[in-house]
Amino acid sequence: MNAHRMTVGDWIAFEDERHQVAGLDGLTVRLRSETGRLQVILLSEVLTDTTFQASVAPPDTADSPDGADDLAALDPGGILASIDKELVKDAVTKEADLLEAMTGYRSGDPLDALPGEPRPEYAPDLPLTERVASKARERGVSERWIWKQWAQRQEHGLWGLVDKRRAKLSNPLKNVPAEVLQAIRDQAEAERLDSTATIGNRFLRRTQQRLDAQHGEGAFTLPERDAFRRIVKNLLGGRVTEPAYRRATAANQPDRTFGNVIAHRPGEVVMLDTTPLDVLAFDPETAKTHRVELTIAIDVATRSILAWRLTPEGTKAIDIGLLLADVMTPEPMRPAWAEALRYQVLRIPYDRKLTIDERLAEAAARPVVYPETLLYDHGKPYKSDVVQRACYRWRIDLQDARKLKPTDKPHVERLFGTIRQQFSEHVAGYKGNNVANRGRTAEDQARWTIDELAEFFAEYVVAVYQRRTHRGLHLPGFPDIRVSPNEAYRQALGSAGYVDCPRDPNLYYELLPIERRVIHPYGVEIDHLVYNGDVLYGYRGSKSDYPDGLWPIRSDPRNLLHAYFLDPATGKWYVLTWTHATGEHQPFTDITLREAKRYIAARGKTPDDQDAIAEALVALQNRMDAPETWTADRKRKIRDRHRAAAQAADMQRADPPANSPTLHVISDAEPDGEPEGEEGAFWGDLDLTTIKPAEIWAPSTRQDR
Repeated sequence: MNAHRMTVGDWIAFEDERHQVAGLDGLTVRLRSETGRLQVILLSEVLTDTTFQASVAPPDTADSPDGADDLAALDPGGILASIDKELVKDAVTKEADLLEAMTGYRSGDPLDALPGEPRPEYAPDLPLTERVASKARERGVSERWIWKQWAQRQEHGLWGLVDKRRAKLSNPLKNVPAEVLQAIRDQAEAERLDSTATIGNRFLRRTQQRLDAQHGEGAFTLPERDAFRRIVKNLLGGRVTEPAYRRATAANQPDRTFGNVIAHRPGEVVMLDTTPLDVLAFDPETAKTHRVELTIAIDVATRSILAWRLTPEGTKAIDIGLLLADVMTPEPMRPAWAEALRYQVLRIPYDRKLTIDERLAEAAARPVVYPETLLYDHGKPYKSDVVQRACYRWRIDLQDARKLKPTDKPHVERLFGTIRQQFSEHVAGYKGNNVANRGRTAEDQARWTIDELAEFFAEYVVAVYQRRTHRGLHLPGFPDIRVSPNEAYRQALGSAGYVDCPRDPNLYYELLPIERRVIHPYGVEIDHLVYNGDVLYGYRGSKSDYPDGLWPIRSDPRNLLHAYFLDPATGKWYVLTWTHATGEHQPFTDITLREAKRYIAARGKTPDDQDAIAEALVALQNRMDAPETWTADRKRKIRDRHRAAAQAADMQRADPPANSPTLHVISDAEPDGEPEGEEGAFWGDLDLTTIKPAEIWAPSTRQDR
């Protein structure tokens, strides 16, 4: 008798089938067949069986009914749906033959018998062994083969009867060590934000370095370039060689189920975000173009655009703070707009609301809401003291989204895509949403200034977006009927009611950043700039009534020519002027001031020298005017001029300062340019109807997506 060595894990042949030894206890052996069936049998019975063979090769994965370990987790139904239909048809025939041998009927059900069933040799009253023997003779196979096929059908269903050799199911990664596969995944994750490179060079080298560092040098050796490319393609698809912006976008997706932000009433959740507008703005003074940023607020309950701000690249905290004021302020009608765009066409109790807020009389059809919760990004302007103070002032809750997780605020992210399709693509100067989509003539086609773009966008919001049906808005109880944001706002007012918004005329000043200062005989100093005004004479050298004894001075970083002081005696705001401001100084921002200080430091002077600051500022502005420096410095000039205009527009919405300069309107009766008498037009007294409106943009008629 031959001696055989058998250990756990060995493969043997027994009863015309291969088995793997799963356990031994000296008397019995636990076998797992290639079909996955487990049995415990006496070891002596196995060794003395005439079909026993020791140390056979493991079964090929293509021949195993369950696809072996690499295919064990696959859905059999899914495999059957993907393989050749002839193989499935052959398996169905085998199943009918087995059912006829076991039950006498090819369907297996006497109630669903075919004509002529049961045949005499498969009559149900015959012994099962006789029916199996008849089927073996009919198919020309052994009875053991019939029993084996029936066992596979019982355990794996129809998939157990498929010819695995013809199915050609295999795992292309079955021979690749798990450590190598994990190293490829880890390296792809580490490079998700890197610039795109080829797989067969940098990615292969870095993966090999990772394997050497984790498992020791020489423990695993990666295959040649072509084989390595195939492995990476089968494991990761095309993610490694995708453009960098696509990989960065995919990296922002959460690794779990997306959540839903639900709101039932206007203002319950308002999302804020800033994105580059896909349109270049034109500066007529320099004949150059510059990029624009769009900051927007959207109401989740009604999908309404509540407020927006177009600014040069680099949105500041004051822009966000004043955006909140815009949310609670009606959008004024423009002279050239149609009457159908007025607020009263929303078909709400307009007369009753007019008694509450008289500003609605000249308002456009855009919802006005009092926000309860703000969901904002991790950008620095959103986390500033200005925004925090504004929300505390209005009792608004703040909720920040996770960093680099745009799916936390999907509504505003999708809105940016809608704006690109319905607005940006149709404006002269459209530059695409990335470098790959940018045309060569974008700068040549740009013709609209940032203020004109803001007017176009305002008309788009009021005339197009708010009036078009939205796929995410439905009539309650009728999911097939879509409504527009304005209609959703009207329905929400019927159930939730209207909440009056604050109308503080001094809101602009209260949103400005605060600096605590001592009032010196020469004025107050903020960031090395000295400001002074007649209102400060009575407070020089005195302590304030505030706990720290300092006086609060406010300034707008978009225009540092002035600061603002609240006189506690009168409760009025006063303008403080930079002591070295002259007629040759244009309004300048805090960014330009930092550039001027750097210019001073380069000349070895101290930034406390007011004359040096004034001289450096003039020199900087002159350099920005020089044609040879427009390419490098034109952004500062464009930014400062636009933000000064925006600051003036925001200030006009507030009550005029007590010491505001008189604004005169020069008439034809005053050819010398001097006003008649001392009384002129007061703060902001301009007839807007005399201004020629900009060209009206014709919006697209495509449906919202």
